[in-house]
Amino acid sequence: MPLHLLSDGSTFAYSNVEKPKICYLHGWGRDSKDFKNIMEFFPGIAVDLPGFGKTKNLNQSLDPSEYAIYLNNILPPEITTVVGHSFGGRVAVHLSLLRNIQNLVLIGVPLLLNKQNTNGFNKLSILKYLSKFGLVSNKTIESTKNKVGSFDYRNSKGIMRDTLVKAVNDDLTKKLELIDSNVNLIWGEDDTEVPVSVAIQAKDLFKNSKLTIIPNQGHNILRSNSQSISEVLSKL
Repeated sequence: MPLHLLSDGSTFAYSNVEKPKICYLHGWGRDSKDFKNIMEFFPGIAVDLPGFGKTKNLNQSLDPSEYAIYLNNILPPEITTVVGHSFGGRVAVHLSLLRNIQNLVLIGVPLLLNKQNTNGFNKLSILKYLSKFGLVSNKTIESTKNKVGSFDYRNSKGIMRDTLVKAVNDDLTKKLELIDSNVNLIWGEDDTEVPVSVAIQAKDLFKNSKLTIIPNQGHNILRSNSQSISEVLSKL
């Protein structure tokens, strides 16, 4: 089945099986096409999350838990496995607490708060607030954005920039220990965006988890070595 609309009439998804049991959620700035190679061997449904790919944003910023609530209302009931990369993994964590998900596969997901990022965004929020009273110039705000903002932040605008800030400040720590799903963590050994140390720390917070570290791979392991993801899925 080609790219099609889900029941809400606005969210696009790619599905290659009538009753998908696997749901694939892409990372920030990506879309459902990231999973096409894997889906040749493990059919399912890959969603273009609101604000990405063919799916328009919802005219309001969402945090990852709100993305999960939104998806929970429109995904097929047969879904038993959720595969999430990076930002999509954040959403997958929240989704696993809303429905009975047997297997949760998380690839390079920022499962722990990055204090450096959150402090930077908090500083920016304060400056924006002060600018409303003429206490801070637009030049200062733009300069701060370039200093504390990531590549994704600098390239996001409006609602999606606000959505990214919410995602970065999403603290999953207490959520992880509530998950009953079988959790498989897949990490590129050379991931500099979300280092392996995050996976090692987060692993102990889950009730039931396994960690697979792929040598000589970075954060974009989904595109550079999809075979390693397939190998994990074959063992579920």
